[in-house]
Amino acid sequence: MDLSYENDTSRSARFRRELRNPSMITISLIVTVVVLAFSAPFIPTWVNTTRDSLEAIREAKELDDAGRSSLDVLVASQIAPWMGLQAETMLNATGPLDWKVVSFRNGPCHQDNLSQLPVSEYSLAIVSACNSMDDIQQRYSGTCFLASRCNVPDEAKQEITAVMGEVWEEFSDAGFVLPYTDVEEQVLP
Repeated sequence: MDLSYENDTSRSARFRRELRNPSMITISLIVTVVVLAFSAPFIPTWVNTTRDSLEAIREAKELDDAGRSSLDVLVASQIAPWMGLQAETMLNATGPLDWKVVSFRNGPCHQDNLSQLPVSEYSLAIVSACNSMDDIQQRYSGTCFLASRCNVPDEAKQEITAVMGEVWEEFSDAGFVLPYTDVEEQVLP
């Protein structure tokens, strides 16, 4: 059998040699072409979905007339339970991530968000609690700097408990109630 094309330097001969004994680059190119060929019908849908999602996020972040984002809408009755959850995490902190679980300067406690609350004793208690929790978090952060030595002092726990006690008192005085638990929702026969 004559394999005269072995010494042939034409493109077709080089192509046949490459297909007979492909390199990693050739295999990568073939796999890429095959993947693109099979995914080509889906690419326009992916692009449109991504474009629509990015546009929706951009619209949601646009500022309204008051200068607040539409994503920052705050429900007054949800702040106290949120703070209670954060306080509980801080009380049981076993590491710095638990102690600094949230910033009490930003998020729901940000000044722009707190200004959305209706003027009442409850909103004043929430503002005061945010400031107090931030102060506690900053003052005692050195005691929970390392995960191996995170010991929340009893004074800090007492201060957190006192702050949340005031919040819960104003929460109930404002007429808010916590959602029922699963056990409370069960109907007895």
